[in-house]
Amino acid sequence: MSLDEYRRKRDVRRTPEPVPAGDPQPGPGHRFVIQEHHARRLHWDVRLERDGVLASWAVPKGLPTDPDTVRLAVRTEDHPIEYLEFSGEIPAGEYGGGAMTIWDAGTYETEKWNPREVIVRLRGDRATGRFVFIRTERGSGRDTGKDNWLLRRSGPAPGREPLPRDVLPMLATPGPLPRAGDDRDLWWQVGFGGRRVLVRVEGGRATITDEHGAELSVPRLRDLGPSLGATQVLLDGELAGPTDRPELWIGDLLHLDGHDACPLPFQERRSLLEGLPLDGPHWKLAPVFHGGGAEVVAAAAQQGLPSVVAKDAGSPYEPGRRSAHWLEVSTGPEPARTRRQPRHDGGVTRVGRARLTNPQKVLYPLTGTTKADVLNHYLAVADVMLPHLRDRAVTLVRWPDGVEKPSFFEKNVSRHAPEWIRTARVGTPGGRSEKADFPLIDDAEGLAWAANLAALELHVPQWRLGPRGGHQPPDLVVFDLDPGEGTTVVDCARVAERIADRLAADDLVAYPRTSGGKGMQLYLPVTVTRAEQTSEFAKALAEELARETPGRVTDVMAKARRRGKVFVDWSQNNPHKTTIASYSLRGRARPTVATPVTWEEVRACRRPEDLVFTADDLPARIAEHGDLLAPLFTLRQRLPRRG
Repeated sequence: MSLDEYRRKRDVRRTPEPVPAGDPQPGPGHRFVIQEHHARRLHWDVRLERDGVLASWAVPKGLPTDPDTVRLAVRTEDHPIEYLEFSGEIPAGEYGGGAMTIWDAGTYETEKWNPREVIVRLRGDRATGRFVFIRTERGSGRDTGKDNWLLRRSGPAPGREPLPRDVLPMLATPGPLPRAGDDRDLWWQVGFGGRRVLVRVEGGRATITDEHGAELSVPRLRDLGPSLGATQVLLDGELAGPTDRPELWIGDLLHLDGHDACPLPFQERRSLLEGLPLDGPHWKLAPVFHGGGAEVVAAAAQQGLPSVVAKDAGSPYEPGRRSAHWLEVSTGPEPARTRRQPRHDGGVTRVGRARLTNPQKVLYPLTGTTKADVLNHYLAVADVMLPHLRDRAVTLVRWPDGVEKPSFFEKNVSRHAPEWIRTARVGTPGGRSEKADFPLIDDAEGLAWAANLAALELHVPQWRLGPRGGHQPPDLVVFDLDPGEGTTVVDCARVAERIADRLAADDLVAYPRTSGGKGMQLYLPVTVTRAEQTSEFAKALAEELARETPGRVTDVMAKARRRGKVFVDWSQNNPHKTTIASYSLRGRARPTVATPVTWEEVRACRRPEDLVFTADDLPARIAEHGDLLAPLFTLRQRLPRRG
């Protein structure tokens, strides 16, 4: 083996790297070294001793830690054996200029080595296991000047869990300042009124997502990933300040180097955070104080900061859930939630840019519920409802003259929606036109706009729109349980229990909800590759239940076939159909609400009224339970074949 290429690229007068004059001496070789190289772009150099030299690959994102991850590895020139112990600063302007440190070293065994494939088993302190290098046809050699390989590991890294994806932040419950003496076990974290984000760092690269899971581009934080090197971490933070010059305030830790930090108490998670190098030019740890809540709130108010979050010292991190373990205390005279209270200007009710006309118009004559009451309901449930509406095309059902008068469905809002309402052009097979401009309701202003239209019901599909407006695969399976004549929601509850048992046999979990009408739904969060999978799965299970108990369950829509039975409507998984959105009102005699419930409530249901909730019931339920359907945002389950 020759080191001519290695010598040609280096100036021995400037570089501290070893540049031996003699030829390498062939030998069996079984040592390896992995160097963390902060050159123009951070990467890791994997070097394996062979035939008297170090066969070398540059791996931009480091060794994979799980078998599902494949990394690019670029074959570079062979290095001298002396490089096994090299670390130092290669001068700027030199080949590979930048800091290089030894990340790991050890021995290895060769399972296979040829020009197309190399398989080795590493035995180091940090890098252990079987790794496979495969040379690619495309993008190698003469095509790009680079010799590209793919690198994967054959099994999971011992004692490591993969860095999670598709996780949402934990939310605080707004409330008043605790009484003196009641905050001894609370840690007070200052809030900056910014945007909640999660920061996923892997292979020296940081990915930032907002509170709804959408990826953000934040150029000022491009150096955060490299500053953490090979550390794998998932951080909870807040982007505050001008949109073009944001600062990241890091407040919590969800995952660190292959270990789930969520079950740890906050006090331990904070200690782990403080052990990481997180004091950068545009990112810092958010200040926290143990006890002294009144003083912290007063100091934050003096600095013009909007709120402080009190975190229970022993509390776990609950992704995607609004928890009573975190208390958001406003620094002003009103609770933090007042930002979603309507304001009244000269007799006109407004929520941001939305305007409510005729607020005292009665929409539910039986209960005297007015349009203003409808608005107040949607503002009260906004925090838990909006994530269920995000990126889903909304169909409005409007009762302009109240629930005792005719209603109509509205999909195309292009003629009257204000410009600040986001819309999406979506196909409508069987409709008046091939496509319609559906509204996308992202915020409290959007809910207020819908309330002003007397859109009591909001219906959504089981899929979301992607960043470019295209349909994403369904992320939910819904079992819509509709009681036929002679049955009630009590019978639906019994069928729901049977469905839950069948799903549990396949290691699947579903979450129950009332429809706000006569029946209920079960929602199953899934990941699929074909849109048809959800309907196929739901249909097969519905048919199975109908075959077993034909006197109690039917999978046929015809009303004549549904007397005395519960109809398991699997067809609601059709991409062109919608179901009532969670927390939506219903256009019934009373302002009932499509309400998430616990399985304990389902099993305890013996009377229809046990599973009926109105708008007046929701604030207390949310305060007690948070969003019982929050796992729909984070849990992704694969469907088995049925039948």
